[in-house]
Amino acid sequence: MNLEHPATVRADTGGSHRPRRGPWLALAAVLLLAAAVAAYLAFVRRPAFDPDAVAAAETRMWKSYYSRDRLALGMELVRLLRSQFGLTAAEARAVGGLLAGAAMKFKAATGDYESIVLPDLVAAYEKIRRFSGRGFDAKEAARAELAWWVDRRAPGRNTPEQIGEGMAKLYAVLYGQDAAAFHQAGRLRAQATHLRDVAGAGTDWAAVEDLLRQSYESLAKDL
Repeated sequence: MNLEHPATVRADTGGSHRPRRGPWLALAAVLLLAAAVAAYLAFVRRPAFDPDAVAAAETRMWKSYYSRDRLALGMELVRLLRSQFGLTAAEARAVGGLLAGAAMKFKAATGDYESIVLPDLVAAYEKIRRFSGRGFDAKEAARAELAWWVDRRAPGRNTPEQIGEGMAKLYAVLYGQDAAAFHQAGRLRAQATHLRDVAGAGTDWAAVEDLLRQSYESLAKDL
């Protein structure tokens, strides 16, 4: 009596052993399908604009920034960029690396921000412009971004009102208009930054995220 699995032996008495190919072929097909899906997701665009997703990603991004976790900062930037500008994962990673680098350089710098930080910001916004198909000026956007970063460090210019106006200017550059909602969005987002600056290590991150969500809901009204 032949005790081997019948599928491994030919029916005729002179048959040779053959491996069972069915399960291995099925596994290979599954792995190939998974790889194809992953490749597709890396290049598929997400619909913009999701205020809840942007607020949550930005909150996590700020936490990573203040804990000096550059890897986490880059990951959250990818999520934020995909939610805010509808970029693919691959595009968002390209932009996120530049923005994370700019943020970390700014954190370490004590001056000369234009030469230290601005080049990365310009390169990042140029990629956003190209990937998203928007018509804004990348240099103008980068300067508007850097301006409110610097204002946050400047006594007398670091009020939520002034920071909010700086953010509204950035929105006007990015979206090509000067809408009232941009000023409201800027003020709310500036209040979130002020809350973090005042509280420091004791920041109520849920409150920060709530302000950011309100900010982006306001911004989304005119997009």
